[in-house]
Amino acid sequence: MSTPLAVVDLDLAGTPFDIGYEMVCRRVPPGHGLRLVLWHRDVPLGDVELSEAGWPVTPARLRQLVAQATAGAVGQALFGSGFDPTLPELRASRAAAQPPPASVLARLHDPLGSLASAATGQRAEPFPPTVSVVICTRDRPRQLERALVAVRALSPAPAEVLVIDNAPRSAASRDVVTRQFSEFRYVEEPRAGLSAARNTGVREASGDIIAFTDDDAEVRPTWVARLQDGFTAPDVMAVTGLVLPAAIETVGQIAFETHLGGFGRGFRTQEFDLAFFRGMRSRGVPVWRIGAGANMAIRRSAFELVGEFDERLGAGAAGCSEDSELWYRLLAEGFRCRYEPAAVVIHHHRADLASVNEQAHAYQRGHVAALFLQFAHYGDGGNLRRALVYMPRFYAGRLIAAAFTLDPIVAAEIRGYLAGLARGSLGLRARQAAVGGRRAARGWFLRRNPFPHPYTEGFYFRDKMRAIHRVSPPGPLRRILEVGGGGSGLTALLYPGADVFTVDLDASLARLENPAGPSRFVCADATRLPFRDGSFDAVTFFDVLEHIADDETAVREAQRVLTPGGAMLVTSPNEHWRFPYHRVFRRICPSDAEVMADWGHVRRGYADSDLDGLVGRPALRRASFINPLTVVNHDVAFSRLPGRLKRVLLAALSPVTWLAYAVHRPGWRGTETATAWRSAPPDVVPAPTVAQTARERSTPVGSGGG
Repeated sequence: MSTPLAVVDLDLAGTPFDIGYEMVCRRVPPGHGLRLVLWHRDVPLGDVELSEAGWPVTPARLRQLVAQATAGAVGQALFGSGFDPTLPELRASRAAAQPPPASVLARLHDPLGSLASAATGQRAEPFPPTVSVVICTRDRPRQLERALVAVRALSPAPAEVLVIDNAPRSAASRDVVTRQFSEFRYVEEPRAGLSAARNTGVREASGDIIAFTDDDAEVRPTWVARLQDGFTAPDVMAVTGLVLPAAIETVGQIAFETHLGGFGRGFRTQEFDLAFFRGMRSRGVPVWRIGAGANMAIRRSAFELVGEFDERLGAGAAGCSEDSELWYRLLAEGFRCRYEPAAVVIHHHRADLASVNEQAHAYQRGHVAALFLQFAHYGDGGNLRRALVYMPRFYAGRLIAAAFTLDPIVAAEIRGYLAGLARGSLGLRARQAAVGGRRAARGWFLRRNPFPHPYTEGFYFRDKMRAIHRVSPPGPLRRILEVGGGGSGLTALLYPGADVFTVDLDASLARLENPAGPSRFVCADATRLPFRDGSFDAVTFFDVLEHIADDETAVREAQRVLTPGGAMLVTSPNEHWRFPYHRVFRRICPSDAEVMADWGHVRRGYADSDLDGLVGRPALRRASFINPLTVVNHDVAFSRLPGRLKRVLLAALSPVTWLAYAVHRPGWRGTETATAWRSAPPDVVPAPTVAQTARERSTPVGSGGG
């Protein structure tokens, strides 16, 4: 596309088509093509794009194009998943949804009328989450004024509006806010960089949801309400919306839409979840498809769970991708992101080509830098594969095609890509630091193995501790409940500094000295926990669930006391567990029946699918331990042999068991499994009151709370 397009809106609900056609004709100037955006009241349904050569068309042809453009959004609104968009990347992670039968579609004579009827049944929460709107700006007072006029027209209005002035060089933006929009709050952030400004907005905002837009954008009146509607479940942590161009007139605006791709992500709702993340991890998860930072909302709790925007990314730093890198972390930790096109923002693209080239350079530089940082955080090789294999191949094709397409920004993008590679060293250094820090923490943890004789009889316990450390979510976690922890103090060792409550039925365990230091002991039943909803950031069941007859109730209780997005950690034998594992040990080891009786098992263990079914969602991470060679250590340690003979024999076997331990990988076969999940409790969970916390702290040792 090289000719300008007239951007025209057409409401299909309020205007007869013939009148609408005449209106469209009047609004397309000579020498222009058409970008026709189709609406049903305040909901966008699709668009029709026609070049100058393709416009005008007859009313009948335009009617046909309108029907084609809106079919997907209307079908999804009326029939649900049968019309969900299927990105190529999603095909690897989930089966395609089946559309409704043709007979159902044939009876739908008035789809727009049906759409209006369906809209009347939209959910309405009695107490929707509060929303704070954050707009970051820097020395663009005219654009800011236009943006704030649109925000003032929001209905319903947000709980508050914050304008974050990022390292201003004048008082112009402050004057706009204080003189014309005094109902909004002005905050100056002296550190340059969009991520720094957004993080200041997060810290200053009070809403349950923090919605972000830019000073070169105008929100539609229902924007806040539509974003709120997008948070359909507690594990939906981010919602993005549709970004439409205000104009496609100048060379720069045309280049942004045509060659840089624009901000549009379509007119149908999309969900991005852990299955999508895992399906694309090996090739580089395309988190940029989730939306744009000019139109996004994030739960406040998300920042507590995965951290704030990375200030090495974004405008004023690497260039961009501070938003998509945050979405990457959310998906990696098992949460969902949602694209909700009904939440609409109109964006004013840069007009001149030089500015768009600068933008293209910054976008690619930030994108590549983000790929390296994502690799640094999670070690997912698909990020490096995209940066070092897929992107060079893509740009080689763009360069060849540029001779025919007259692509005016490809050179700037390639320079940005190369600059991103140079910044990639930041990510590699961050990876080294992250791996080093993780190894140091794991080493500290393993050296505190509470089992007696940790390098002979207790070596198997080290194997379990390593698996637990592999699946445990990063801290800090403030309050943790350890169910059935006994006297091992394993949870307190895993998260030193956390406030750990240990629950066990055996009151005598309270008198045992905890290797990790003092913790709060409560004598109580795992199926009747004496804590209020949402009291803990994590709950651990280390070798406990297989001992609880009513394990379903115990898991429900654990989910009840977890905060939104809290973690549950479980270790248990799995379907490969046998004791003794090798027939050769049957003369010196107790039988299966004896082990089950002595250890108080009510079941042998759990297959992975059994645990996922018990928790009600797929696991976030898993790691097996005690493999077919290290199990020799386990079986001898629990044999009937005298203690000294055991230790001599285990020391002799140590070269084999240490080698098997060193090469074992989390996904390999083992006889036991460590598993982590994220919870999805109700949306609003009250924090523990001061009185409740004081009551828990004062619970006498050994006293039952329930």
